[in-house]
Amino acid sequence: MNGSMMNGTSGPLDTKYSTAGLSAELELSHVSKRFRGGEGVHDISLSLEPQMIHGLIGANGSGKSTLLSLIAGQRLPDSGQITYGGAPVQENSAALASICLVKTYERSWDNYALKDIFKYASMFYPYWDEQLAEDLMAKFQLKGSKNYQQLSRGGQSMAGIIKGLASRAPLTLLDEPVIGLDASMREIFYRTLLEDYGKYPRTFVVTTHLIEEAENLFEQLVYIKKGRIAFQGPAENYAANAVYASGPATVLEKLLEDTRVLHSERLGGKLLLALEHLPDPAERRSLLDQGVELSPVPLQKLFVYLTLRDTENTQGGGNR
Repeated sequence: MNGSMMNGTSGPLDTKYSTAGLSAELELSHVSKRFRGGEGVHDISLSLEPQMIHGLIGANGSGKSTLLSLIAGQRLPDSGQITYGGAPVQENSAALASICLVKTYERSWDNYALKDIFKYASMFYPYWDEQLAEDLMAKFQLKGSKNYQQLSRGGQSMAGIIKGLASRAPLTLLDEPVIGLDASMREIFYRTLLEDYGKYPRTFVVTTHLIEEAENLFEQLVYIKKGRIAFQGPAENYAANAVYASGPATVLEKLLEDTRVLHSERLGGKLLLALEHLPDPAERRSLLDQGVELSPVPLQKLFVYLTLRDTENTQGGGNR
C-alpha cells in the first residue's frame, strides 16, 4: 500500500485503492431490519453505483439512519444480504475499513478530545489524510484540545464532517452532516466535498433535509418511504413529471380527489395544485387548452409535500 497515504499525506491514489476500492459496488438484496413497535426497513434491494454522490432522502423516521447503519455493518439485518465489492459487509474487516459512517451524533466520542478522536480515525482508515483534517479544523475554527461533548451542535457536525472527508474512505456515508451549521459553514462543507471528490473520486451517500442547497451535489437520488425504496435514479428525474397546475377552480376542482395531488391552495376563483406526476402529454394539453398554467415543482418543495403526506399517512409505530 502506498506509504504516503498510510502516513496521512495527500498524494495520488495508489493502484490498489483505485481498482479495488473505488470501483467496488454496494449491493443490498431483500434487506429488512425490524424494531419493536415498528419496522426500520423492509425488503430493500438496492445497488449503488460507485464513484458517485448519492442523495438519500425521506421523512423523519423513514428508515434512513437505519439503512446507513446496516450498510456500515454497525447493525445486523434480520434478513437479506449486504455486500460491498462482492463480499458480505458483516464481520469483514477489509470492507469495514473501506466504509466510513458519520452519524448525526457520535455518542461514543463524548469524553474524548478531537485530536484523540482523529488520531484513532487515522489508525482505522488506511487512506486518512492528516493534512485535510488539519485544514478543515482551521476552516471550521475547531481546536484539537476541545472535547466533543463541549462543542455546540454545529461544532459536533463539523467534527463529523472532518472524519468523513479526511477518512477518504471509498464509501463514505454522511447522515445529516450540516445540522447546526450556519450558511457559511455549510458552504465550506459543500465546496470542500466537491473539491475533494474531484481529486479523489469515491462513493458518497448523503442524507439531508436541505434539498435545495444540496441538490446540485447529487448525481443519483434514493427516496425512502416508510422503510421502502420509493425511487432510485438520476436526481433530475425525480421531479421531472411533478407540476404545479394553476388555473380556474371550475377546471381543477375535478382533480382535488386525485391521489396525485400533494398540495392545494385556493386563490379566489383559482386553484393551485401540486401534482406528483403528470407525464401524459394529452392530459397536459387538455389542461393547457382549458386555461391552466403548468410549471415545474422545485425538488425541495416536492420533497416537503411528499414528506408531509407520508407523515400524515403514518399511523402508529414508525421507522428509525
